[in-house]
Amino acid sequence: MDKKILASIFMVSMLAFAMGWGTYSYFSDTETSSGNTFSAGTLDLKVDGEDDPLPIYFNVGDVKPGDSGSCTIALKNDGTIGGTAKIHIKKVVNSEGVNPEPETDKDEPGDLGRFLVLKIWYDAEGDGFENDDLIITDEVNDLNSVLTPLGTLGAGQTRNVKIDWELPNSVGNDVMGDIVTFDIEFSLEQA
Repeated sequence: MDKKILASIFMVSMLAFAMGWGTYSYFSDTETSSGNTFSAGTLDLKVDGEDDPLPIYFNVGDVKPGDSGSCTIALKNDGTIGGTAKIHIKKVVNSEGVNPEPETDKDEPGDLGRFLVLKIWYDAEGDGFENDDLIITDEVNDLNSVLTPLGTLGAGQTRNVKIDWELPNSVGNDVMGDIVTFDIEFSLEQA
């Protein structure tokens, strides 16, 4: 019987303790910020509205000293964060092609890439190249594997790149019949 009385006293004590605890409290206030989220931004370069593979921009035959031309290419950052647009002339390959009798240098590789000049412009302000500086001028061979920053390209912005080419009048018969091929690669890197 002592056990029953002891158990009853214990239960009554616990009940009294619980009731007292429930009525005893400090002031309090709680605020909650729910649904915190991070999402990564995107860089998505479109060249003339396209992704890889891009078209061939130059397929010019019968080039002679004094010839020149130009190509304008639209770059668009279809992403949500700004970046730096870059151009990379790479995989330059010179070959002799045909060697007619007047050509003075018939040894491989060909010489056309040594003389063919590219001028690369970037329309950073979107004003049609009115106030923009020339980014680089060099012979194709010297541009091989050079990654050249063009300028910033903000989220949703479109800017043009212009590539002028010229074979100077001073070039002699060394380039007659020669061929040069190269790739043009565009990239966009986080600013």
